[in-house]
Amino acid sequence: MADLERYKLLVATIEYADGTGSKTRPAMVITFNNEVIKVLRLTSQFDNKSEKIRSQYFEIIDWYKAGLKKPSWIDTVRYYEVSNSDMKKKILGIVFVILSLLWSNSF
Repeated sequence: MADLERYKLLVATIEYADGTGSKTRPAMVITFNNEVIKVLRLTSQFDNKSEKIRSQYFEIIDWYKAGLKKPSWIDTVRYYEVSNSDMKKKILGIVFVILSLLWSNSF
């Protein structure tokens, strides 16, 4: 997809961390090539998380401008890989963040 770039938000089917299934959800692109897109999932569930988990979430301040329907956070606990060839992507928007300093060489 020509308009895919780092920090773009898209809708993708993301597998659960425990491998028991998957869910279609918004995610933020952190890197990609012709085969795989690495993403961080987004969540609107923040208040019910532990302090440890919350400390690994980044709030999307301009969530509406980014194309999201409700306040959301970037879950940085782990990244997920999505197959570029099998995926039906819907681009929502882009997040303008200072995360580039944190993520520049992490993935």
